[in-house]
Amino acid sequence: MRRTFLPLLAALVALGGASASAQTGMAPAVTAPGGAVQTTSPIGSLTLRDRLVIVSSSSSAGVAQLLAQTFTERFEGTHPPHVRAIGSSQALELFCTGVGMHTPDIAITTRRMPRAMVENCNANGVRDIIEMQVGMGAVVLVARRGEVLPNISSRQVWSALAAEQPVEGEFVPNRATTWSDIAPGLPRSPIRMIVPADNSGTRLLFEDLVLEAGCRHVRDIRLIFEASYRHSKCVTLRNDGVVTAVPAVDVPARLLAAPPGTLAVMSYDQLVSSGGNFLAVKLDGDLPTPTTIASGSYEQSRTYYLYAKRQHGRNFQGVGVVRGLQEFLNEVSSEQAGGPGGYLSFAGIVPLPPADRAAQRRIAERQTLMSR
Repeated sequence: MRRTFLPLLAALVALGGASASAQTGMAPAVTAPGGAVQTTSPIGSLTLRDRLVIVSSSSSAGVAQLLAQTFTERFEGTHPPHVRAIGSSQALELFCTGVGMHTPDIAITTRRMPRAMVENCNANGVRDIIEMQVGMGAVVLVARRGEVLPNISSRQVWSALAAEQPVEGEFVPNRATTWSDIAPGLPRSPIRMIVPADNSGTRLLFEDLVLEAGCRHVRDIRLIFEASYRHSKCVTLRNDGVVTAVPAVDVPARLLAAPPGTLAVMSYDQLVSSGGNFLAVKLDGDLPTPTTIASGSYEQSRTYYLYAKRQHGRNFQGVGVVRGLQEFLNEVSSEQAGGPGGYLSFAGIVPLPPADRAAQRRIAERQTLMSR
């Protein structure tokens, strides 16, 4: 377990009601001997914690909070889950620290768990992992309502924000000061961009879906043989004041206080939750809407993932780390949550296609383990 996580683990345990106690009320499906899912009530009920502990990325915090709130309202007698937004990488690392009352039950993130993280989980005893897709979202460029919105491409975003640009076969510091320096049709306004900090899922997706998408066809980038060096040329941003990096949750507030013409990178759910203060910029010819995100025509779309520890559910004797894991998974996969018109739309979630939603319900009902 990483030393930096010890204080956070202690706080999660305290807020999660970490005490062994008999529980009454709902009767979830439990894991029977041999690993099969037992759908009848367990014989008894003794759990080490009285509530679920959920960690999430900053950009999925609204989704996690809304799910936790609705779960508490729907199932009487349950304690509200404790939800902590700490960034995608940290959430997955904390999830993988081990099994037991001192570790989270669920992680909700905007990036899929990398293979290396799966191996880290397994090494720490977290082997029975359930992976579910919650729905679709997107990385968006936004401006304040009332400002002129450019029609911009990923290539132009990279050209404006990258620390270095190729000139006659060499990489030199980026000296562009206005958007019109990038392309004649863009505004003559100063380049100012607010981006999420490095440890957020939104930042990683911005790097992958916008910056790398924008640089991959640049000839001088393609000529770089070493993958890590090529990657650094795509995602290393300017440090001359043009780019301001802040925690993902603070991006909306910083944009409201920024000079006119400033753009910001945020998640689609943050845009939806802005109360109309922000408008999306058309990126690579498309605006982010439920239709363009679901169809994939908006290329900067992404999937929200949920990871749960089946080892934390109650066994056939009713003993386990926490109660309610099965019910929470059922709630996440329900049509009233993630279907068309479901309440997760208020957090910016776009429904998965019908067949994919049905697949997630089967995973939840059977507690199917991740196969990779």
